Amino acid sequence: MWCCKLTNGSPASFANKSSSSAFIFPPSIKSKANTALAALENGEAATQIDSQPSFTLKKRNPYDVHVYYNGSNQREKAMLLRSKMKQQFPWMRFYEPKDRPIGPHPLPMWEADFASYDNRVLWGEVCDFIKEEHEELSVLVHPHSLDGDYADHTKNAFWVGDVLELRIQGWKR
Repeated sequence: MWCCKLTNGSPASFANKSSSSAFIFPPSIKSKANTALAALENGEAATQIDSQPSFTLKKRNPYDVHVYYNGSNQREKAMLLRSKMKQQFPWMRFYEPKDRPIGPHPLPMWEADFASYDNRVLWGEVCDFIKEEHEELSVLVHPHSLDGDYADHTKNAFWVGDVLELRIQGWKR
């Protein structure tokens, strides 16, 4: 299965906490999932089901994963998810947890990345795993695209769980 973000690309839909921002392709639209896979293999990724890939990845680490937590109970769940992901995806790079908001991130979080451009084709596998294992945690998976940081953290972002409002007001649009 391949997962994908449903969005109209506007900042309003990005900040909308009342709707789900994650979607897993059901078998009925598997051909669209295959289209998304082909795009990933070409260094692009589709964030909308009915569109062509909306961005082109930089030829570097293609994606970052941010897992947010608030309080000791969520931190424990976040660290459990981290352990599971380390076991499931040993090729990923994992960074030390940040137990306070930092940069654009409004809550404490831990971060991992895809380590190599070659791993871009594993995006769907990682998203599917996160979708199944995130419990009540908010998780952001964002690309490193030619569109720039603002677009990568808004219209190109894939969220599982609640969409958080990132602190990016001063970023170049």
